[in-house]
Amino acid sequence: MENQFTVTDLFKHMLRNAWWIIVLGIVGGGAMYVMNKQPAATSYSATRAMYVAKSNTGVKDPNSRIVADSWLLKTYKTVAKDDKVIKPAVKTLKAEGVKVSADTLRSEVSLSITDGTLLMKAKAKGIAKPKQAIKIVNAFAESYAENAPKLISDMPKPELMTKAKEANTDTMVAGSPKKAALFGAVAGLAIGVVLAFFVGVYKNVTAAKN
Repeated sequence: MENQFTVTDLFKHMLRNAWWIIVLGIVGGGAMYVMNKQPAATSYSATRAMYVAKSNTGVKDPNSRIVADSWLLKTYKTVAKDDKVIKPAVKTLKAEGVKVSADTLRSEVSLSITDGTLLMKAKAKGIAKPKQAIKIVNAFAESYAENAPKLISDMPKPELMTKAKEANTDTMVAGSPKKAALFGAVAGLAIGVVLAFFVGVYKNVTAAKN
């Protein structure tokens, strides 16, 4: 006689295996909760400002010069990660006891333009130690001020503001542990149901062959 696996049989099978379906749900929820409960990653950043503009001495319309300079900041910014800026900074940092490759430094530093001004801000971020963040941003800013004008014709030498002396603490916000636990529980239950279903089908097929 053919052994049939009806919906009723499937329902009963699920009830008999509900305990380990629930266990998978608890394990999944607990694992996701613990993973998202871990301390958030902490890194450090530091910034240093600089003023970049041509002299207005002898200019008939200083305002037009300021507008022109503000547009040129975008061009000046493009050479911030050129080797002729990055490599001297790497050399300076090495002398100060900070070992970093050119590629790493290139990924850690950036320049931004302060809207409505002729100021640019050098920033080092994602640094493991606060003192390193300070050294990196200062070395980068000084190398940029010295070498960027050599790369762009008629670019004025940036006037560096006060050296960075403090670093900011940047904490990466982790996901919500409760939401993660709920997701893990649902996923665990779903996996449990699927496994229970296939186990039931397998047992039924095996019984039908015997």
